[in-house]
Amino acid sequence: MQDFTIESLDAKEVLTYRHEFAATPQEIYNAFIDPKLFIKWFGPKDWNVVPNTLTLEPVNGGRKQFVMKHRHNPKFQAPMYMRFIAMKEPELLEYREALPTPQGQPSDTLVALRIELEEATAITEDGVGKGTILKLTQGPLPQEVHEQTLTSWKDSFVGLTKLLDASK
Repeated sequence: MQDFTIESLDAKEVLTYRHEFAATPQEIYNAFIDPKLFIKWFGPKDWNVVPNTLTLEPVNGGRKQFVMKHRHNPKFQAPMYMRFIAMKEPELLEYREALPTPQGQPSDTLVALRIELEEATAITEDGVGKGTILKLTQGPLPQEVHEQTLTSWKDSFVGLTKLLDASK
């Protein structure tokens, strides 16, 4: 697999999003790397991670692979193939995702995903207080898919917020 840095990408092909959580960076970091937590929140609306398909090896070079299945039409599935390339607990997770071929196997086409977590004052539905600012950077992605990708992340973060709130 070829590799690259997010900084080397054309800015038009990079999606950046900032989300604020009323939780610590460690709690959010754990939700990304703990298989029992990850399957509870990840996925866009009407999609779930199939638990027995998840391989999560949270070390540099480790795999994060799973299949998502549509709730209402289970024949629609989406395989995900990622490798951790950088980790700094609880501040940074960076992956390279190998996009699937039409047959569902990993291809040589890579997309970068970086999650940065910073403890800060956060503004959430609960008000203003101590929390975490999550900065997501993903690319290369054609501009035509930025809106759909962002909607998927926002849906996932609704699930993550519910999971974090339930643990308080």
